[in-house]
Amino acid sequence: MTARAIGIFALVLAMASPAFAGPTNSVIGGKKLEQDMVHSGGVGYPAVLYEWWNKGKGNLDWGLAGELVYGDWPAANSGGRFIKIGLGIDGMMRWHLATRKHPKVTNDIAILAKPGILISGNRGDTFTFGIMGEALVPVSIDVHERVSVVVGGAFIIRGYINSDISNFGQIPLLIRMGVEINANENLAPWFFFDLGPGINIGSAVSGAEFAWRIGFGTAFWGVMHKNKNKSDAAGGEEEVVVVEEVVVEETE
Repeated sequence: MTARAIGIFALVLAMASPAFAGPTNSVIGGKKLEQDMVHSGGVGYPAVLYEWWNKGKGNLDWGLAGELVYGDWPAANSGGRFIKIGLGIDGMMRWHLATRKHPKVTNDIAILAKPGILISGNRGDTFTFGIMGEALVPVSIDVHERVSVVVGGAFIIRGYINSDISNFGQIPLLIRMGVEINANENLAPWFFFDLGPGINIGSAVSGAEFAWRIGFGTAFWGVMHKNKNKSDAAGGEEEVVVVEEVVVEETE
């Protein structure tokens, strides 16, 4: 799986072109939203997710996310699956820091803060409450008129409070590889793969393991014209001018 993800990433990099543009609304990268409201849904491991993004004031974007979790959340680890199934709820705040234009690419960098909670059952058929805080630094690199490569790093602190077994936690340090594609004016498919070490915390576990997560999905906006920009709606009104022709007859 790792080799396949790296292969896809390398293929997209090979498509680089001076006509940089990329998707107009990024949900996994560092670009500022252009639309007032953007939806995003995807499937992967360890969760199926839905995100509701909103364009904030200045350089801020914010949103809420729901996850159907069926693996160790928010990133799986190589030590074996602990979470059986659960529901995750996350908040999202992203600050766009800078845009850097170069001869062949344009870079956008941001900081994403993502706190969340998890209500789930574990493999021991007991209750687990999870809490998570994530800081992600995504960088969008426009390499084609329709493609942005996304790289970056994530620092995550997660903890599991368990009903019948010892509590424990982990600190994953992940490197992101991703792609966003501008399919049309309302649709932007995306893919990401995060991989790195996970440092275990707690009396029941120790040492470090590989941590990872993967996702495929799409962002969409302006569907059925229900969430277009207010400015677009105001600017889209056409003024109709009726010209009445008056004919004057001359009589001799």
